[in-house]
Amino acid sequence: MLAERSVRRLSIRAPDAALARRGAFLIEDALRTASLPGDGGELVLLRRLRLPPFAGTASPQQVAGQLAAACRTAVAIDGALLGDARLAVADAVRFADALTAHLLLTRLILTRAARAAWCWPLLVSGYRPALDSAQALRAVALSLAALPEAPAALPRWLALLLTHDDGACARLLLALSPGDVAILDAACGEAVAPASDASPQAWQAALDWSLRQLGSDDQRHLWLARMARRCGMPSASRPATDVLPDAGQRAAAPGVAAAIEGAAARREADDAVAATVCGLPTGTRSETTASSTAGDTIAGSGDDRRDDGDGDGGAVARRERPRSPRRPAAIGDADSGTAATGGGPERARTDRVQPPLADAPGFTARPTSAAATSATSRTPAASRPVASPPAAGPLAPAAAALIAGGEGIARRQPTAAGGLLFLVPVLRGLGFAGWLAEDAARRDMPQRIFVLLLRRLSVDGDDPIWLLFGQALDPDVAADGEAARWLCNCRGHLRRRVGIGLCSLVCRPARLSLTPTHADVWQDLDAVDLRLRRAGLDLDPGWVPWLGRVLRFHYGRDAW
Repeated sequence: MLAERSVRRLSIRAPDAALARRGAFLIEDALRTASLPGDGGELVLLRRLRLPPFAGTASPQQVAGQLAAACRTAVAIDGALLGDARLAVADAVRFADALTAHLLLTRLILTRAARAAWCWPLLVSGYRPALDSAQALRAVALSLAALPEAPAALPRWLALLLTHDDGACARLLLALSPGDVAILDAACGEAVAPASDASPQAWQAALDWSLRQLGSDDQRHLWLARMARRCGMPSASRPATDVLPDAGQRAAAPGVAAAIEGAAARREADDAVAATVCGLPTGTRSETTASSTAGDTIAGSGDDRRDDGDGDGGAVARRERPRSPRRPAAIGDADSGTAATGGGPERARTDRVQPPLADAPGFTARPTSAAATSATSRTPAASRPVASPPAAGPLAPAAAALIAGGEGIARRQPTAAGGLLFLVPVLRGLGFAGWLAEDAARRDMPQRIFVLLLRRLSVDGDDPIWLLFGQALDPDVAADGEAARWLCNCRGHLRRRVGIGLCSLVCRPARLSLTPTHADVWQDLDAVDLRLRRAGLDLDPGWVPWLGRVLRFHYGRDAW
C-alpha cells in the first residue's frame, strides 16, 4: 500500500519557467522513488531540505540520490522524548506513528504547556499555536479522522481526554460543529473500536454532562454515546445509541454532505503548495525549499528562517500501554489440525456452519457446494480441535524489554513468526470479515485464531509477535472450536491453492514493528517466496478493521 510523502512548500530557482517546471517534475519523481526515512508506520517530519544544484538534463534517479543523501544528513530526534522547546530547534522529528504524535500534542494542549514548535502545523492541518485549547482539540480530532487508522486512533485519543480531569472532553464537544460530528462518524464507520483505557465512570461522567448541557437530541451527545458503545461501554445512554444514522441521514443535514466529501481533501487544501506530491510510498512529510543558480542549472536551497518556538518542554509523550501478551501453553502439529491440550477434546457447539471458501483478489479458490458445507457442519464436534485460551501470566522479561519505554511500541524486533500476518489476506479471501460483522460477540475471534496457531507452533513466549494481542480471553469452548475450524480452512486453502503449509508460512525470520495502530513486517529481499507472491499474500493489506491496525510488508537489504 502506498502511503504519503508530502511537501508543504517547494521553492525552485531556475533561469526560466520551463526549467522550473522540469525541476518540479524531477523532485516529484525523486520523492516517489528515493529511499527516505519513515518506513512503515513511522512518521518523520523534516523542517527543510536544501538540495545541491542539478542540471536540467539530470535524471530522476540522480535527483533521488541527492534527495536521499540530504535526508541522511538530517538527524531526526525522537519527538516522544522531548519537549516543545527542543522540538522547535530540531531539523527533523520522528514519531513511532501518527497517533503518537497527536497524543503528544494533545498532552501539551491539556497541560497548557508551550506548543509552538514548527512540527505541529505540519502534523495537524489547520493547527496554529494561537488557537485556544478547545479549537486546538477540534483540529487534532479532525486530523486523526483523516487517517486510515482513524477507527483505532480516535477512541484511544478520546480516552486521553476522558482521563484528564480538566473538562477536556467537554471543551471538545462544545467546539464541534454538526459537520465535524459527521466527519468523525464517517471516519469510524461501523468499525468496533478497541477496548477503551478510560474507565466506565469517566465515560458515564462525560455522557451525563453532555446530556445535561447539550440535550438528548444534540448530535454531539449522540456521537459521544456512539463512541462509548463502540468502545464496549454498556452504560452508555440507550436512547442516544439505538440508531446510528446512515449515510443518507447524515447527508440530509445542512452542510454535512459537503463536510464529509471535503474531509479527505482538508489537509491538501490547507497545505497548498507550488508543487503537490501525493500517492507516495511512505510516511514522510517535509517542508522543502529548492533554488537554482544561473545557466541551465537547477539547485535546491533554503533560507535560514526559523519559526519562533520557545517555552519549556511540556509533557513527555506517553503512548497507550497494551495488555500483556501471553506465553504459549500447548504444543501440537499446526498442519495436522490437532492441538496437544493435555486432555481429551471437549465438545464444541455444532450449530454454526462454516462459510465456504470465497473467491477474492489473489485467490482462485473454488466455491464449496452446499452439500459439502452441510456435510462439514454435521461432523461430530468431538472430532474437531478445540483451542483453549492463552494461559494468563506476566509478560516475559525479554519481551517486556522490547516495548519502547514500556508503552507498547516495538521497533524492528526479530521474530521467528514473521509470516503469521500473511494469514490476514488468507482470512480476508475466505470471507472472514463478513462473517465477523454478522455478530459483534465474535470480535475476539482473530486473537483466538492467531493465539491457537502460535501455541501449536510452540513460538517462544519472549517473541515480540505476542505483543499483537491484548489481555487473555475468557474460556469459551464454542469460540475456540470456531477458531480451530477457521484455521483448518486456512490450512486447506494454503495447501490446495498456494502449495504451502501453515508451519512453512508462519515460521520464517523477520523483524516486527508494532504500535497501537500499525504493524510492519520486514524481511530480507532473499526471503521473497514466489508462492506467496503469486497468491498475492505479501501485498500490503493496509487498514484491516478486524485487526485494528494498518498492516504492511517490507523487503530490503542489510537493515531489514
